[in-house]
Amino acid sequence: MFRIFIGIFIVIIGLSALTGLSLLKFAVALLLIAIGVRIIVGHGNKMRFTPSSSNENELNEVAIFSPVRKQVRSGDFRGGSMVLVFSGGEIDLSEAQTSAPEVILEVTAIFGGCKLIVPKSWRVYSEGTAILGGYHVSGEAGSGTTTLRIRGAAIFGGVEIVQ
Repeated sequence: MFRIFIGIFIVIIGLSALTGLSLLKFAVALLLIAIGVRIIVGHGNKMRFTPSSSNENELNEVAIFSPVRKQVRSGDFRGGSMVLVFSGGEIDLSEAQTSAPEVILEVTAIFGGCKLIVPKSWRVYSEGTAILGGYHVSGEAGSGTTTLRIRGAAIFGGVEIVQ
């Protein structure tokens, strides 16, 4: 996490030198805010609570300054949305089933991160936009009939999809 803040700080200094704008003041303020949020939220990347379990067919999560950990066991999952602002989360869809040929999940992470665990049989397409952040799909591509499309934005944050 510290490495990310230092990298962002260096990028902002470079942009300041390139454009002549006073982005250094913005960078210092942003760094102080991020450090304060880190202190408030706590240390360590591992969430130490048990995930909540849900049988809902649509995911609808919004987390601001608080972590989310959820296991979805829906029999007919249809997608949904997730917004994380200065927050982290883990959504486990590995036991979710669907009858739909395509499921769309909107994931937006702003100064936060999200880990999605999807069934191994699903084909996953990441269509998210990353601005000083990233979308990463790891694992073997599924060969099933269900396609999961991940859309949204990662702004100074990240979304990891694990099969």
